[in-house]
Amino acid sequence: MTRLSNLVGNTNLIPISQKTQTVWAKAEFTNPSGSVKDRMATFIINDAERRGLIKAGDTLCEATSGNSGIAFAMLAAERGYRMVIIMPSNMSEERKKMFKFYGAELIEVEDGDFDGAIDLRDDMCKEKGWFNCNQFHNPLNIQAHYETTGPEIYEEWSLPKVQGAYRRTDSPDVLILGTGTGGTLMGTGKFLKEKWPNIKIVAVEPAESPVMSGGEPGLHGIQGIGDGSKFLVDLDFVDEIITISTSDAKNKAKLLSKKGLLVGISAGANVLAAETWLSKNSKLNAITILCDRGERYLSCL
Repeated sequence: MTRLSNLVGNTNLIPISQKTQTVWAKAEFTNPSGSVKDRMATFIINDAERRGLIKAGDTLCEATSGNSGIAFAMLAAERGYRMVIIMPSNMSEERKKMFKFYGAELIEVEDGDFDGAIDLRDDMCKEKGWFNCNQFHNPLNIQAHYETTGPEIYEEWSLPKVQGAYRRTDSPDVLILGTGTGGTLMGTGKFLKEKWPNIKIVAVEPAESPVMSGGEPGLHGIQGIGDGSKFLVDLDFVDEIITISTSDAKNKAKLLSKKGLLVGISAGANVLAAETWLSKNSKLNAITILCDRGERYLSCL
């Protein structure tokens, strides 16, 4: 029998062209729960099962802005675990409803308080003996993308269908990704840097919460990135940081929907940052990720 986790990954690169420059966007919204977070969640749960840390009926707990919680809730429902999710209350109502449809329990904390959500998760796991998924500090978060996302991009880049009218260089010029935990950027970036040493690595964060740029954390509407800390991101590995405002990210997401890509706000930020970087640096090809589906943001677009 095919498990949902067997369907995670092997997503395609979609060319989003603007004249002579192309943003190659990996369609992570096609994963089973609808986001890139399926990769990390599958790695963490599979590892815990192999090591005998969890068994059917156990309780798993995670702090999240949404997509990770949805991914863990899906896998918990499939495999017979109880799932408790802790999330700041200003995240979208669609995300909250998705947790509940998967059978997960939701605990809400103050708007934007990711530190509080993480602290509460840690305290509850310690007190109650729950399994702490610990996505913000778990090296498996990076490993998931080093072993899957990076290799998939590298392999697809050499396929004949990618060598056609859109691809204009032997390797991409840059990998540009918004960072929440930082696992996708670090894992994918490390693999691609080994294969293409000249590729640039660029992180994206909300203009309203420019923590990696040296600013203060703040409330913003690009759900899934800018969670108030750099977490797994090694700033020495990153060549540049681009800030995108919530309004600009939302507008780009709306424009993408008119091209048939109903994706989330962070995907809008990623594509806009990639287009901006290509234009500024007079380069030809950027790689980014369409992180999730847009249906979970309709109430806040």
